Order: sequence, then structure tokens, then C-alpha cells
Amino acid sequence: MDEKRNDKRTGLSGKSVLDLEYDFNKRNISEQYQAYDNLMKEAADKDLFHLVKYKDLSDTEKKTVKKFYNKKIASRLDMQRFSKEYKFRKNLYFLMETPKYTYTCPIPEDLGRLVETGVEGRYILIEDVMRAMFKDLIRKYKISKIMVFRATYDQNKPYDFLEKGMSDEEYLEKMIHYVDTRDLREIMRIEFSDEDEEKGRKYFSKLMKLNKKSVYKVPGPVDLKFLNIFYKKFRDHKDLVNQPFEALDWNKSHNILEYLNHSPILVQYPYDSFNVFVKYLEAAVNDPKTTKICITIYRTEKNSELLRLLKEASAKGIGVTAVVELRARFDEVHNIEVAKELKQAGVKVIFGDKINKVHSKICMVLHADNTGYVQIGTGNYNAITAKGFTDISYFTSNQTYVDDAIKFFNYLMTGHKSQYNLLTASPNGINDMVIANIEKAAQAYLRDGQGEVFMKMNGLTDIDIINAIYKAAKVGLPFRLIVRGPCSLKLGICGPKENIRVKSIVGQLLEHSRIFKFQFGHDHTEVWISSADMMTRNLERRVEIAVPIIEEKPKQQLIKIIKVFSKDTENSYVLDSNGEYAKHSQKHGISAQQTWLGRLKWRKYIKTN
Repeated sequence: MDEKRNDKRTGLSGKSVLDLEYDFNKRNISEQYQAYDNLMKEAADKDLFHLVKYKDLSDTEKKTVKKFYNKKIASRLDMQRFSKEYKFRKNLYFLMETPKYTYTCPIPEDLGRLVETGVEGRYILIEDVMRAMFKDLIRKYKISKIMVFRATYDQNKPYDFLEKGMSDEEYLEKMIHYVDTRDLREIMRIEFSDEDEEKGRKYFSKLMKLNKKSVYKVPGPVDLKFLNIFYKKFRDHKDLVNQPFEALDWNKSHNILEYLNHSPILVQYPYDSFNVFVKYLEAAVNDPKTTKICITIYRTEKNSELLRLLKEASAKGIGVTAVVELRARFDEVHNIEVAKELKQAGVKVIFGDKINKVHSKICMVLHADNTGYVQIGTGNYNAITAKGFTDISYFTSNQTYVDDAIKFFNYLMTGHKSQYNLLTASPNGINDMVIANIEKAAQAYLRDGQGEVFMKMNGLTDIDIINAIYKAAKVGLPFRLIVRGPCSLKLGICGPKENIRVKSIVGQLLEHSRIFKFQFGHDHTEVWISSADMMTRNLERRVEIAVPIIEEKPKQQLIKIIKVFSKDTENSYVLDSNGEYAKHSQKHGISAQQTWLGRLKWRKYIKTN
């Protein structure tokens, strides 16, 4: 960040933002490592697993880890003399000081952070093994200081090659070049654990040419992602707080397309299985009426059923079009491979308009007469994340939705925009819809005192949306907002009639669905789902979609979902006028997530009894 330039949302200078960020991160790090210490103690007390230091190993365990070091690590040590020209590529490093030079040595990432000691349930971090085995290195290089540090890089290398009118072939070639060269990135933050805080911050700041506010001392192992290994190993343990659950699946004896011919379906992942979507696509592939399948792909898992079915459809002669977004952050390499794989199978692969990311979640199935089905969702077509992210997925054969889907995919393929009947799309369309509905709700509230806005999203940072909320709040329109991530809205500035409640729900599952409800008077309510958050990048620089749920059964179902979210207190953190979140305190409160998980357990009980 430019320390002299003011941030347009806060009015603060870059230096002021960095100061606030450092203080905020430092508090978070302290809380994070307190939780880590408690976790390690509880795991050891229950004899689930023990993370030990080298000095606490038995002689037999030391022989085991020494053998691991000699076999797996020793030949791969890459001691590099540090210089201003040195380019870092890894995340975890040893830094070694000698009287003459400074050296760095990356910690092998492919071996994992945890090393088994040979005794069941006892592990040691790979960096502790390496440090203990570095005696020869210390003698050879006259090393006086050894530290482990973690480098965090600027992940936002700009896509500075984008041009309108670029062919798909040229775009793909430039994206491949982009991912091949982006590893040469600038370090934005350093975390270390083996030095006095002030000395270490000053040392790394000078060495890496970083502001001291970008250097953090952590009170434990750097980079706690190794805990994922313990999570995967023990996630099905009977004593865990969050018990595994079995999502509701589609009844295999019913063809989902035949069901959609007379009734729409609205499901909520992960309480409903992602397999509902798989069955939808599978039925489409096997339906002799199907002539076209069109889908947007932003993120999907490796070896996905989705890709297999799209390739199978193409092999059957169905015209398949996949809009693959190559700029899905961190998934660029995977999506390039997805595009190649689908193209080789005969699928028509396109990349949207090359300027705005295609973040929409829509899958259309057509017959020769342009009737068919459409699925629109708030989350990715990813069977793995669908087990832990809450999302809404809507399926219908309603021709109004199908006609809008045809227009939407025509826009992605040709760039030609058409007027939609129900669907709203960004760039710009979704923010216009939200602002117009907020204003309409405010007018209804002024007219008869009946009006309200509910919005659930992952981020609320767009200035125009926030200003629309402020304007409506000044006349008393109630707002109930659930914002999981960044929220730039400030409470307490709209006068005595302000009635805004903002909370974040943090529980067993990651809240990811985007849901909006606009109440215009006593008996007129609209409910919408969308792929977009209320963030400027989503509203102005991405292709997103939002749709109202107009069919009565799924509309009432979504309203009930909104009511449960609104009642949540157990997993809710409430925003105050100082911009701080505090745990909601209420006796006998409810958890939205546990309410739905409890219903799953009850249905399972009924089924088995």
C-alpha cells in the first residue's frame, strides 16, 4: 500500500491503515496462539496426539527422526547466500547468520510439516528435526543464529495483459505465461518465532526492506496450517465437538428432471448433498431430449463428477459449452487444466469477456425447442467445499428463468446484452437492483411503517450500497445484515431513527450464501439469491448474477431460512458502533447451523427407527 495516498473508503492515509492493520493483526495473533496452546493441551490430555520437541524424544524416537532426515531431507538442503537480488519462492525458511554472510534455506513443503516419531500419536515439526540435525552445518558455516520465518507474498499480481477482443487462444497463452512467472513476487509480511520481538522486527525489516509494521513475532510455530493434518486424521473421532453428519441426498428412484417438470427445488448445502446437483446434471446427460448444456465454472475439485459428466455429454453429441474462468485466484493452474481437458473432449470452452471475471454460478439444460431447466446458485460447483460451505442452489423448469439463462449465456458467448425478465447481472446491474429495492422499501416504510431489508453476504464494502443503507436508515427503515467477512459500514451515524443490526455468524460451517429479502409493505416481499457480495469488485468488475425466487414453494422455504438465520444467537458476533464484534449473549439462544444439523439427525433417527 502507498503510505502517502489516502484510502477512498476510510479517508485514512496508507500509513494509518497499516498502523491499524498491525494492531488488529497483533491482537488476532495473540488470540490465535492462545487457542492453539489450549488445543495442544487438550489433545495431549485426551491422548489424541502429542506435538513434541526434539529434546523430549526418547533415544529410539531420535533414531527414527534422524533416519527420516538423512533419507528425505539432507540431500535436498538448499543453502543460499542472501542478497538484495535473491528472489524468494517458498513460504517457510530457515535464516542463518554467520560472521560474514546471511543464508536462507527453504523448508521442504512436499514432505509435510509433521514427522512421525515412531511412537503412535507422537509427532514433531519438520523444522525442529532439521534444526536438531544442523550441527554439521553450524560447524561448516560458523552459524551463530538460526531462525525460522514465514514469508507472505503479494498474491495480487495484476492481469496487465487483458484486452477486449482478445481471442481465446491468445488469452489462454497469456494466462499460462502469467502463472509461470508470478512466483517472482514481492514479500509483504514476515512472521518469525525465534528471536526477541523488537530485535527480530528490526532485523527482518532491515533485511527485507519492509516496514516494521509488516513484521510479526508469533508465540509458537509459524504457519499453523499443519493443524489441517490433525483435522483430517481426527475429524471422525467420536469425542469431537463437531460431529460428522450425513447430508440429505436425492432419492435415486426419482428422476430429478421429471420432478422439476412440475415443481422447483431449492436446496441448502451442506445440509442437502451436492449430489443433488450431480443427479441433475446426470439426468440431463442421459435425457434423449437434451440438446445443449451450458455452465459457468469458477472453482471445482480435482477428478470431479462435473467434468466427467460434461465430457460424457459431449461424447453423446450434446452441445456442451463451459465458461471457464481462468482468473479464479489460486486456482488458475487448475482451471487451465480444466479448460484443456474439456476442450480435448469436444466441449466448447470459452473464457467470458476477458476483462470481467465470470463469477456466476449457473447451469442450463436445453431441449431443441429451447425449453428445459436451469440451476442457479450462490456457491461453486465443488463437491469438497459444498460439504463445509453453506450455499443455496435453486433448480427450476420455469420458462421465464430458462429464457433469461439463454440470454445470459448468449451474452457470455457473443458480448451482446439483452433485457432480462427476472435475472439481474453485474457489472452494475446487481448494485442498481439492490439500491432500487432499498429505496422502494424505505418509501413503503415511510408510507405505512411496513418495510425491512435483510442481506446476507460475505462482504459489504461498496460505497454506493453503504450510502443507500445510510440514507434509508435515516428515515428508520430496519436493516438486518449478516456479513461474514469485511464490513465497511459504520453504526451510529444515521441519527435517532437508525435501526441497523449487523452480525457475523461463525460456527461449524463457513457461511457463504448470499441472500436478500426486501419487504415493501405488509404483504409484498421479494427474496433473491446471488453469486455476488456487496463489494465493488463483485458489482463493477465481475460477471455475477442475482435472481428473485418467484415460485411460491421455494420462496417460502427461503423466507424460513432467513428467519432461522435472523434468530441465531449462539454463533453470532454483533457489530458495535466502535467497529468491534462481540459474542451475542442471550440465554437459551439458538444456532442456525445446529438447528439444521439437528433436523438431519432427527430425520436419520426416524429413518432408522
